[in-house]
Amino acid sequence: MSDNPSTEPSTVQEVLENIEIEWDLLQKVLSGLSADQLVTSGREGWSTKDELAHLAAWARGLAALVRKQRRYPPMGLPEDAAPNIVGIERMNQSIYERNRDVALKEVLAELEAAHMDALAAVAELSDADLLRPYDDFQPQDRRPDGQTPILWRIAGNTYGHYAEHRETIERMWSKE
Repeated sequence: MSDNPSTEPSTVQEVLENIEIEWDLLQKVLSGLSADQLVTSGREGWSTKDELAHLAAWARGLAALVRKQRRYPPMGLPEDAAPNIVGIERMNQSIYERNRDVALKEVLAELEAAHMDALAAVAELSDADLLRPYDDFQPQDRRPDGQTPILWRIAGNTYGHYAEHRETIERMWSKE
């Protein structure tokens, strides 16, 4: 998951538009897949459903983050699960294990709800907030990268993340 968008929007409205564009592209890909395809594991072990549960967890965490709430419990992770403490791969593995037996219908509903929550949270920000550092939103974490703009976290947990996993899903089901 990249936290640094290639083209940075400068307003909350532009961020919301980027989120919706990538969301719509993801939905278009998903609409072309059958229920069986959504739950069948790919070469790397995760199913499309697993990818979607992962996206939902990170969108939930983003919503909490920009609201200055603890971001890890809404993701289903322990409070001290910060990447600089436990590592991003362990966090992702925990999200996978927690969701792998959740029904597809529930994962899809949670993804939709998490997406809407992330949109609402980002909409609460001002344009100036986009350039405020991560540590302003999560001061209890005080991370080495805590001075990066919150915009990077927004991109990395919404539109950039949606694009990354959409591409993974497309590769999983391409007819090559």
